[in-house]
Amino acid sequence: MPRSRPSFLLGPCTALLFALAVAGGSAAESHSITGPNGQKVELEVHEPPAFDPEREYSVLVGPGDYYWQGEPSQPGWITVTSHAFFEGRGDETAVLDWLRKTYKVRQGGFHITGWSANSAAIFKVAMDHPEQFLSVTGVAGMPGRGSEDRLERLRGVRVQFIVGERDTYWREGSERWHRLLEEKGVQSSLEIVPDGEHVMPEIADGPFFERLNRLVAAIEAQRD
Repeated sequence: MPRSRPSFLLGPCTALLFALAVAGGSAAESHSITGPNGQKVELEVHEPPAFDPEREYSVLVGPGDYYWQGEPSQPGWITVTSHAFFEGRGDETAVLDWLRKTYKVRQGGFHITGWSANSAAIFKVAMDHPEQFLSVTGVAGMPGRGSEDRLERLRGVRVQFIVGERDTYWREGSERWHRLLEEKGVQSSLEIVPDGEHVMPEIADGPFFERLNRLVAAIEAQRD
């Protein structure tokens, strides 16, 4: 079945970016937890095949799931989708605390990803809680305006930008933020996908997790 066009291209309302429905019929569990303000926080969790509660898993969180919606439970990964990583109410801490209590988190830190308009939110979350994260991945994504003075907070967190060659605005922005991060002493990488556009179905699912797995391997090698 062809991959559906992501909702963030359908209109100016960025809330459309974060539909929690997952394509492909993969098993998922929906959870509702209480945030610090007493409001309910919804999240959708995909466990990997043959999940073993005694095993450590890499955990990927984000406000939407376009780049992993076809294969959300890759071996070795738990994926978590929640509006908490976009809305900025502080609910993300409740989600991360719940995940730590529920799962054994590999290397003790999370990975977070976002794209297009929602990427500013995930960079903010990572800068607000750098001790929680091992990596941040912006897929045609970058920090929000006014973030320059906070980039140092990402020292110790690996950042990667993935952007299409033909996506001029986001490519130039990713190149700029990549340079700024390196100037601030943050480990950052930039991949420009040949002939890629703003939405890159060619890197979704398997290729996306291949990139994440390489990043995890680099983090582990650096720690050894």
